[in-house]
Amino acid sequence: MNIIMKVILAIYNFFVGEIVILIGVTATMLILALINMVDGLEALRDGMGAILIVGVLATLVLSEARGIATSERSASIR
Repeated sequence: MNIIMKVILAIYNFFVGEIVILIGVTATMLILALINMVDGLEALRDGMGAILIVGVLATLVLSEARGIATSERSASIR
């Protein structure tokens, strides 16, 4: 069991590197899948590309802001 978790963690660190990015992109993809499958959300299908771009950009900005805040906090400790 321990070796399986190490392999999953190594793959995760290689592709993503940060949990905020993983969660943000996964949430964006789930929202797009929901829009695609639910007939009541058909009006949003034309804007799926924009939703993808905004969702991923918001995730990256949040991740970068978190990294800056962490580095500022660690710099003030020194």
